[in-house]
Amino acid sequence: MLRSVLLLSIALLALGSLPSCKRIEDKLRRLAEQSGVAPKPPPPPKPAEPAEPALTPEEEAIEKKLQDSAMLSSAAPEPEIPAAPAFELNKSAIVSVLGYHDFRDRGGSPMLIAAPKFREQMQAIKDSKIPVISLNEMMAWKRGEKNIPEESIVITMDDGWEGVYTYAYPVLREFNFPFTVYLYKKYVNIGGRSMSWDQLKEMMAHGCEIGSHSVSHESLKKRPKGAKNDADFQQWIVGELKDSRDFLEQNLKIKITSFAYPFGIFDDSIMETGLQVGYESLVTVNGQKVTWDTPNGKIGRYIIHGDNDTNFKLATSFRGRGDVTSNKFLVADAKNDKGEQLIQLTPKPDAVIAERRPLIEADLKKIGTIVPESIKLRIAGLGTVPVNYDPATMVVRFQFPYKLHREECAVSLSFQRDAAQPAEVVSWRFKIDLAAAYLPAP
Repeated sequence: MLRSVLLLSIALLALGSLPSCKRIEDKLRRLAEQSGVAPKPPPPPKPAEPAEPALTPEEEAIEKKLQDSAMLSSAAPEPEIPAAPAFELNKSAIVSVLGYHDFRDRGGSPMLIAAPKFREQMQAIKDSKIPVISLNEMMAWKRGEKNIPEESIVITMDDGWEGVYTYAYPVLREFNFPFTVYLYKKYVNIGGRSMSWDQLKEMMAHGCEIGSHSVSHESLKKRPKGAKNDADFQQWIVGELKDSRDFLEQNLKIKITSFAYPFGIFDDSIMETGLQVGYESLVTVNGQKVTWDTPNGKIGRYIIHGDNDTNFKLATSFRGRGDVTSNKFLVADAKNDKGEQLIQLTPKPDAVIAERRPLIEADLKKIGTIVPESIKLRIAGLGTVPVNYDPATMVVRFQFPYKLHREECAVSLSFQRDAAQPAEVVSWRFKIDLAAAYLPAP
């Protein structure tokens, strides 16, 4: 019955003729009493929320300042993650480029070195710990893309004689030395004593880079018979530079970026033409070390003449230090007859440290006697640095004057036990944990 009443009420509402609320309420109460159903009492009215007192003018001013100020923001900002340190190019590095030609069992001419002599020279470089890098690595450094060791060596060979493959390549592969071979078009894969494509490709798989050495190996300053005027001569020069490169690129499926001037003969015009046709580097026969600002078209090389060691010694002598054949190189962990560490080095070789201004120390008391004036310390990026030597403790010290930004530091210490003896050299490296160096102290 109650349901019927409700339905009736809804119908009345829909028709717009619903009586007043009071009359409906009374009628529903009577119906509920007749049906014996007690109606629910209405809920008690909610108590009125107390009204907050109005703010005084002073309170309103304070409230406005709080809303407008940074006091509502976080009291302590989130710590910033330090940005990666900027790359720092070591512009003080020096490179010696060696130049060889042919190799045989025995020497006999300026362009021919005996295999035993070549091995002896490579062994001296290996023992010296002076790194051998590729020509491409050197050029990446000159482009500012990467760092190279403070002192390093590049090995090159000209012409493409088979002796390179037979005698030099096995030694270079044994010592894991990269090298570059400069080829001229008319002396590749023609039989006789020229190298074949297969030999070249095998060497390329094991550290060999290829450069161009012209088409004919003629002097680029000597006008050929077919060149009737300057325009013809210039066209011939462009052909010697470009056709040789295209020939090698097509057959070896690589990009050729370096050129060796035949006989080392060139002028500024030829150099500019070489750079314009696309070579990144052009190498000479001038016995000069390569620095970061050496012009790319005038890369010096020390040409080794037969079994004569003169140029080899000049090439492997860095910053006034004796060459690799005159110095005695000590390994960093060398021990004396008692099995004791010969030189105590700080930081230790291959250590990883967090200090960005490290103190370099070398304790030489186990050496015996030292000529103080002979002590020289070289730091990658700084060159030769002034040291503090204490004759009483025989400790060499150097404190870095600024924070290092590189992850690796190379150090070389040379000294003489006696003025009549050759210098001895110990080299080592350590690394700086740059991420740890930026973290706050605990």
